[in-house]
Amino acid sequence: MVVPRALEADPNVAFDAAALEAARIVPDAARSGPPLHPFASPLPPFSGVDRSKDRYVGEAVCAACHTAAAAAWTSSRHAVAWAALEQAVASARPDCVGCHSTGYLHPGGYGTPDAPPLTGVQCEACHGPGSSHVAAGGRGGVYGELPASQAACVACHTWNTAPDFRYTDAWEGVAHGL
Repeated sequence: MVVPRALEADPNVAFDAAALEAARIVPDAARSGPPLHPFASPLPPFSGVDRSKDRYVGEAVCAACHTAAAAAWTSSRHAVAWAALEQAVASARPDCVGCHSTGYLHPGGYGTPDAPPLTGVQCEACHGPGSSHVAAGGRGGVYGELPASQAACVACHTWNTAPDFRYTDAWEGVAHGL
């Protein structure tokens, strides 16, 4: 059962505190890109990515250089997020697709023309579109930098969608180095 949350953020509630931290880190929710569609994939507080020009490249491109991180991802629940959505017969629900795919309703993201395969919670779901990073030969500065806290996760793992989510427990299943 989903428990509705109050409309005002309460910094004493872990989910709200993390969301407030994310907003403090990245005050421009759209990252210089077009306005966010209500059902678009949420954007964690990554930095170094400009949504007005950066496009998604897909996990296979990321894995070419980041082999250890890709191996960790392959055995994580993020890798099978789309399959879980299909099993729940919810892959046509736009309110679910955003968190179970990568870049849904963002320029070059899941479901857009010429997008790479972006089902599942791939690298760019958390780190942002990687085209500039790839074009710079992987020397894209702070590309996709995320805080080492729950603020990186509560874009999708909200009070309403995952009330039992605990960052310290969940991180063990997705921990990776770049």
